[in-house]
Amino acid sequence: MKTNLKRFLAAVLSALTVTALLAGCGGGEEAAVSTNDLDFGGETITFAYPSEFSMAYTEGTNDPYLIHQRQRMDELEQRFNCKIAQVEGKGQYWTQMTASIAAGTPLGHVMVTKEGYLLDWFKAGAIANLADAMAQTGIDFTDSRYSQTVRKMTRFDGGQYAFSDLPSSPTGALWYANLSLFEREQLGNIYELIENKEWTWDKCEKIAAKATKTDASGNTTQWGIRASQGTQLLLSLAVSNGGSIAGFDAEGKPTLPLSEPAATEAFRKFYDWGIVKKIADIGDGSTSWDPAPLAFTEGNIAMLVSDNALFQTAQDHAMADQIGVIYPPIGPQMDDYATSASCGQMYFIPVTYQDMAPKLLPLVNELFAPDEELMEKEVVYKYPRLNDSADSLRVYLDILTNSQRHFSDATQLLKVDWVSPTVHEMCAKVLSGEQTPDEAIAANTPQFLATMSDTMEDHTLKMNEP
Repeated sequence: MKTNLKRFLAAVLSALTVTALLAGCGGGEEAAVSTNDLDFGGETITFAYPSEFSMAYTEGTNDPYLIHQRQRMDELEQRFNCKIAQVEGKGQYWTQMTASIAAGTPLGHVMVTKEGYLLDWFKAGAIANLADAMAQTGIDFTDSRYSQTVRKMTRFDGGQYAFSDLPSSPTGALWYANLSLFEREQLGNIYELIENKEWTWDKCEKIAAKATKTDASGNTTQWGIRASQGTQLLLSLAVSNGGSIAGFDAEGKPTLPLSEPAATEAFRKFYDWGIVKKIADIGDGSTSWDPAPLAFTEGNIAMLVSDNALFQTAQDHAMADQIGVIYPPIGPQMDDYATSASCGQMYFIPVTYQDMAPKLLPLVNELFAPDEELMEKEVVYKYPRLNDSADSLRVYLDILTNSQRHFSDATQLLKVDWVSPTVHEMCAKVLSGEQTPDEAIAANTPQFLATMSDTMEDHTLKMNEP
């Protein structure tokens, strides 16, 4: 997500510069001004973000997006007579933001948050509601250049509190295939299966069973499937079957789709593959996320469920085998591929600058003009192993940009992965054989619902509305 942040950084900083000046020239009550009319008299606007993210500087980089965005920023500084300042939040960025905003001294005109903090900052009154600005400008973030997951999951009490451009890496778990192992073991052409909509749970299970090997002592020497974390596999299976773990009902109140048939069926499949048939090695959370991607580079895992870091791990360890990105297999309740999506990092305007929003949004909209060719150049630059397979690159880009495939899950937003008992702990008990999926769901549902209700308090989020 670093590049995504840099991207909006450059974009919004320009936007911010424009906005602040406009606000100083007339206040937020007047009609939004066309970007063609914006002149900020040389004023500086600041964009602030946490220290673990890089600024949108291009010195010493060949990153095509940063080069493009730097040129764009220079153009906008000239066009709108503004100066863009980029500020890195030092120290306790995540814990000091609400206090600084409450004091009227936010670090920037536009800032960054992430899913786990969003609700706390919203409830503290630190985040501007963009609903009025959207009504004035006609910009509602439904355009394909914006993350629809962020749009839908930040609409508290009928308002709109955050937005984001499309990230340059998926926000949910990714499925990978060792294409060389598929060829060695004669497991079939997985992209033909995908193209023909034959890549299903049943087909995945058969391939994983064929790929799993044991030695004379019964030790597994090659896995059909390995998952970095149980929650990643559980969520991807739930979504591929039309379900999820946590969400909201039609009234905007927290609900637990995990206890509904689609996700329960996915949890049983998770158990069947990992415990009964032993064709999947599923991380129980007792170790870091590193062992599974590292093991994948050794060439004895057919499929891996992990995150984007696999590309860097494969490059660092000079993995000889060819890698392919694939969709999660289609569950019995679905007829097409679906992928899990979370908000990741997103952008907001501090409430201090609420009145600037009607003049900020038109510029942001202009800065986020879609460029599919640039997106492809960016992901290949960041992840050269995507060039292993043209089919892999095609699937990866589709996962990134096709919001019709994205099923948004609120596990992180509602802190079911933060407050014990967590979803991670639930998965660990199932993987240890302590509980079956049905027992685990029954045992944890009351506490999960209580955690979600406490997190939302009396607020609502109608996530499933258009």
